[in-house]
Amino acid sequence: MIRFNLNKIKLIFLLLLSELSMAASFEADKRILDSNGNIIPHALVKLEGQKAMLVDELGKIPQGRMAEKVTVFAMGFESLQLSWEEWVSREEIILKEKSGNLQEVVVSATRTERSVEQLPIPVTVLTTEQIQETGGIRLSEILREQTVLQITSNHGSGLQMQGLDSDYILILLDGEPLIGRTAGTFDLDRISVSNIDRIEILRGPSSAIYGSEAMGGVINIITKSYQNQSDLNLGLRHRSFNSWNPYLEMGLGNRKWNTQLFLDHFQTDGFDLRSEVVGQTQNPYRASTAQLKVSGELSEKFKISLFGRAYQEVSDGILETGSAIGAQLLDLGNQRRDINFNPTLRFKPNADWTITLRGMSSWFGTLSETNFRSSGEAFDFQEFSQFFHRTELQTDYMANAKNLFTLGLGQVKETVDATRYDALNRFDAGYFFLQHLWDPVSKVNIVTGLRADFHSQFGNRLSPKISGQYQISEKLSWQASLGAGFKAPDFRQLLLNFNNAAAGYYVFGANLAADGIARLQEQGLVAQILINPETIGQLNAETSRAINTGFRWKPSSNTQIHINAYRNAIDNLIETAPIAQLVTGQIAFSYFNIRSVITQGVEMDVQVRLLENLTMSGGYAFLDARDLDVLDRIDNGEIFKRNAQNQTRRVTRADYGGLFNRSRHSGNFKVNYRENYSGIDLAFRAIYRGRFGFGDINGNLILDDDREYAPAWVSYNLTASKTFENGLFLELGGTNLLNTATPAQPNNPGRVLFIGMKIPILKLINR
Repeated sequence: MIRFNLNKIKLIFLLLLSELSMAASFEADKRILDSNGNIIPHALVKLEGQKAMLVDELGKIPQGRMAEKVTVFAMGFESLQLSWEEWVSREEIILKEKSGNLQEVVVSATRTERSVEQLPIPVTVLTTEQIQETGGIRLSEILREQTVLQITSNHGSGLQMQGLDSDYILILLDGEPLIGRTAGTFDLDRISVSNIDRIEILRGPSSAIYGSEAMGGVINIITKSYQNQSDLNLGLRHRSFNSWNPYLEMGLGNRKWNTQLFLDHFQTDGFDLRSEVVGQTQNPYRASTAQLKVSGELSEKFKISLFGRAYQEVSDGILETGSAIGAQLLDLGNQRRDINFNPTLRFKPNADWTITLRGMSSWFGTLSETNFRSSGEAFDFQEFSQFFHRTELQTDYMANAKNLFTLGLGQVKETVDATRYDALNRFDAGYFFLQHLWDPVSKVNIVTGLRADFHSQFGNRLSPKISGQYQISEKLSWQASLGAGFKAPDFRQLLLNFNNAAAGYYVFGANLAADGIARLQEQGLVAQILINPETIGQLNAETSRAINTGFRWKPSSNTQIHINAYRNAIDNLIETAPIAQLVTGQIAFSYFNIRSVITQGVEMDVQVRLLENLTMSGGYAFLDARDLDVLDRIDNGEIFKRNAQNQTRRVTRADYGGLFNRSRHSGNFKVNYRENYSGIDLAFRAIYRGRFGFGDINGNLILDDDREYAPAWVSYNLTASKTFENGLFLELGGTNLLNTATPAQPNNPGRVLFIGMKIPILKLINR
C-alpha cells in the first residue's frame, strides 16, 4: 500500500512538473535507438492531436504541446505508443525492427514530414539496407531493380516511370533539383550511392508542388547525416572491367552543429559489346565527387544548413569515320562538370509556424573535342554551359490538429550558352504553390495542392492535384489521386542547331528547323524531305492529366501488399523524329508535338517475412502506352507496312505495339536471407524486362513489326554481405550472372562481379 502511494505521488509530481514547465509547449532531447543502442536517423514523433514532428540532425524534437498519447516510429521499426508520463520520464526510446515500410518518413511527397501510411499517393522508400543489397555503385544500378522503374539507354542511363521518359521525372538531391540533361535524359550514372541514406520514389504527376519536370514523378535522393556522433569511414569497391571505387565518409556532430564530408572517386576501363567496330560501347572514364553538408542552430528558433557538391568526369576513346581519302581514326575527349550550392534557413517562432528560405544555384557544363589522330587537326568541337538559380520561401502553418497549410513562392533564372546555340539564351519564371493537408476524421486524410507558373516564354499555367486516403480497416487502406502537369519546351527543343559529325546526324530545334533544312538544301545535301519543316510550327507546352488509385493491405504482421493502377493522358507530347535524309545517308531530326498520348497500367508489390531471417518479395508492372493519333490513322486506313516478303498491307490495331522503348510486362523476385551463425546476409534478385520496341525497320515510323522488338530478358543478381561488431562491412556478388546480352540496351555490359569493403576508422557517440 505504501509502495502504491509513493508511485502515485511520483506520478502526480511528474504530471505537475510537466504542466508547469511545458504547459504551452515543450522541446526535448530524446535519443531514439535500435536494439543495439545505435541512433535511428529520421525518427518521427506524433503527439496525439498534433502534427508529426521529425527529430532533427542533432537529436532534438521541435516544440509541441502536451498530449495524452505519444507515438514514435522510424524507417524499418515497429511503432511504439507511450503515455505522456512514460514519454516525459524516458531519455532513450528503443524501437524494434519490423517488416515492411509503412512507417518510413517521406519528405518529397508533400514537402512536409509524413510517414508512408499517412500518404494518399503511391510512394516507395528504399532504405540503406536495400541500397546495399544491390551492390550498386551508381544510382542507375539501384533503380533498375525497382518494380515501378525502367532504365533506358538514351544519351546515358535514363529512367522511365509509368511509361514516361526521363524528361518528365524530377531528380532531387536532398530536396533540390539536379540539372544537366542530354536530349532530355538525366544520366543517373553521375550520382554515387556510397553516402545515400534513403531514396524516395514518388509516382504520378507532382507538378502541383514541383513544377514542369515532375509530370511523371519524383526521385528524391537523401544523403546521410550524423546525429550527435562523429564518424570516419573508408570504403573501396572493385568490379569487372577494372572498375574501382574508393570513397571517404566523415561526420562531426554535437548537440548544436554537425558536418558531413563525402569524397568519392570512380574509374573504369569501360566495356565493348561490338568487337568488330572500332571504339568501345562505353569509353573509359574517371569521375570524382566531393560533397559537404553543414547544419546547426543559430538560436533556439533559427536553424541553418549549407550544402555543396562538385562533380567532375573525364572520358576518352576512339572512333572511325569515313572520308574522301578513306577511313580515318578520331580521338575523342569529353569532360562533364556539375556544381551545386544550396543554403537553407529555417525559422520556427512557435509550434504552429515554420518558415523556410531556400536558395539553390547549379552550374553544369560539358566539353567535347574530336581530333584526327593522324594530323591532330580538329574534327569537331562542342561546348555547353548551363546555369540555374532558384530562390524559394515556404511557410507551413498548423492551424489545428486536423489542418496543415503550406504556401510557397519562388523565382527561377536559367541561362544556356553553347557552341550549338547562336547566342546566350535565358528563361525567367516565377511560381507559387498552395497545399492543404486535412485529416477530417481518424480514418481519412486528404491532400490538395495548386501551383501557378509564370513563364517568360510560355505564359501562365495552373497545375492542380487532390489526393485522398481512407483507412478501411486497421490492415487495409485505399488511396486515390487526381493531378495535372505542365511542361514547357526547353532550349534544346526550341533552339538547338547541332551537327554530330562523328555519329552522323543533325538536330534542329523547332524554331530553327525550317531555316536549317533550307540551308542544307542550298548546299545540295538533302536527298529527301521526310516531314516538311514548315508544318512543325510553334512548339507548344505539354499538359497532362493523371489518376492513380490503389490499396495498401497488411493481412498479417509479416505480409504487405501494395497495388496501384494509373492512367496518364498527355496533350502536345514533345517528340523527336527524322525530318530529312541527306545525300550522305545521314538524318536530320527536329522536335514536334504529338497531339494526344496515353500511358496506363497496374503496379503490384508483395513482401512476406517467412521466418525471422527470411523474407521474400516480388513485383509486377503492366504498361500500355499508345499514341492516339496513330490509332485514329490506323482506323482510317492511312498506315501501311511491308512484311518480310515485301508485301504491302494496311496496319491494324492488333499490329500496333504502342510507344517505342517501353516494356509491356516487367517484374522482379527477391529473396533476403540472414545466416544466423555467421551473420552473413544473402540477397538474391531476379529482374525481368519484357520485350520492347527498339526501332522502325519497315519505315512507317510506328511500332508494328515483330522484327522491331528486342527480346525479353532476365538478370539474376546475388549479393553476400556481413557487418562485423566493430562496424567493418564486407560484400561480394555479381549482377547478370548468366551474362545475358542485350544489344538493344547497350548500357548492359553483361556479367559484372564485385567485391567491396567499408572500414570504420572512428565512431564516437556524443550523448
